[in-house]
Amino acid sequence: MSDEKISLELLGARVLTLTAEVRDLQHRFTAMESRFTAMEVRLGAMEQRFAVQEERMSAMLALIVRIAERLDGESH
Repeated sequence: MSDEKISLELLGARVLTLTAEVRDLQHRFTAMESRFTAMEVRLGAMEQRFAVQEERMSAMLALIVRIAERLDGESH
């Protein structure tokens, strides 16, 4: 063991510094968490829009296929 002594004043200052650093990290983490939540909401909204668009495209494609079948039937 070392013969160096640590004063309570030095120990208190170090604890205060570490406490401030932990608090800063907590604030940063909370901010990042909020940003990720916002991104998840945006991605969810985009997924919904793409699903609606996909349904519309499928309905349009089905209509085009029916029209093509009728036109093909009329040409015979």
